[in-house]
Amino acid sequence: MQTHERGDATEAIVVAELKKRGIPVSIPFGDNQRYDAIVETPDANLLRVQIKTGWLNEGKINFHGKTQHTNSQGNTYQKYEDDVDYFVVYTPDLESLHVVGEHEFDSRMQLRVEAPKQSQASINWADEYRFEGRWPLEVSGATSNRD
Repeated sequence: MQTHERGDATEAIVVAELKKRGIPVSIPFGDNQRYDAIVETPDANLLRVQIKTGWLNEGKINFHGKTQHTNSQGNTYQKYEDDVDYFVVYTPDLESLHVVGEHEFDSRMQLRVEAPKQSQASINWADEYRFEGRWPLEVSGATSNRD
């Protein structure tokens, strides 16, 4: 499957999963926005969500917090800097949803699903980012439709 097709499939799966949970989702018209969807919290706050495909490698879910575009000079990458509120990461190998705040990492993150061979102090355990454990999401600096 091509990268763009994989991204489209991931977006469809995530939107369907959110809708199954009764979460209102809006999709921007066109593909020029830095976010893939707007989700509404139970308190009627709106959050910009970027949907990413995670991949499993050596006991960790990996994903990037940057976009890739191809132009006449090759691939260009751009980090999300206050363009989204949260990343929703779907990992096909695990059929899992994880949520990470844009403010919680720089441009790449790994979520550990298996215990490492050597203990490390800075492990991001996947269970701590599971969608079910983090919903409803906090608004901290996100767009709100309330005055």
